[in-house]
Amino acid sequence: MMKNTKMLVCAMLVVVVAVLSACSGTKGANGGQASSPAGSSKPQETASAAAPSFLVEKGFLTYGTAATFPPFEYMVNNEFTGFDIELGQAIAKEMGVEVKIQSMNFDGLIPALQGKRIDIINSAMYIKPEREEQVDFIPYMGLADSIVVKTGNPKGIKSLDDLSDLTVAVTRGAVEEINVREHNEKLKQAGKKEIKILALPTANDAVLATEQGRADAFLHSSPGAAYLQEEKPGVFEIAGSFGADTKIGIAVRKGDAETKNAIEAALKKVVENGTYKQLMEKYHLPAEMSYFK
Repeated sequence: MMKNTKMLVCAMLVVVVAVLSACSGTKGANGGQASSPAGSSKPQETASAAAPSFLVEKGFLTYGTAATFPPFEYMVNNEFTGFDIELGQAIAKEMGVEVKIQSMNFDGLIPALQGKRIDIINSAMYIKPEREEQVDFIPYMGLADSIVVKTGNPKGIKSLDDLSDLTVAVTRGAVEEINVREHNEKLKQAGKKEIKILALPTANDAVLATEQGRADAFLHSSPGAAYLQEEKPGVFEIAGSFGADTKIGIAVRKGDAETKNAIEAALKKVVENGTYKQLMEKYHLPAEMSYFK
């Protein structure tokens, strides 16, 4: 009888241990204590800036973008890529949330924001007075024109003044041609030789002329110049930038101070930890374009 009792006790102990082990395993796998699956994050462990109390979808920063503007937002193999895409991920990480991207036409972005279908617009949106009447902006970069030269910059060009008596290729009738002609007036007044203008039908023609040595440099929009270095790696470099008067920003709903403050706080963290600078370097954006100097 005693032997049977001992066997029964041992059997019960085995069952109890097994049950406890099973419970412990379940908690580790599904109870939130184990490592998160690849690609996901645990907000309570990663947040360094508060997310706004209202989000279109809880746990996600949902933003609209028109992914047709390299190097800021564009598609590669059906995947979103670009400076803004990675910046959006970095901002969301600081808030301890994940990202959900809504791709749409550019003219649909503000209506989608106003209709609360997205939390923010993250699409290199130019800050213009007519847009500021509809949304509030958090500026993060200035756009400019870039002076592009062959890698190595053999003429040591750094500014428009350095193009005096040199040949610069521009797109005929574009703002870059106007800028050069205006600068030539300043050079004349200073008693310096004018820039020789090679006006060509398209931007690609200006690129080719410089590549072939028919021009010492060409002028391009700063985003176009940055993306060109991905299209033709090792061929060109940006010698300098000028006219950084236009700003781009992340847009939030008009009067939504909480979301605006939350984005500003997270963006500040992204700048402070060096991610912003790293992304500018990755996408070949010149330091002069930075809003945070």
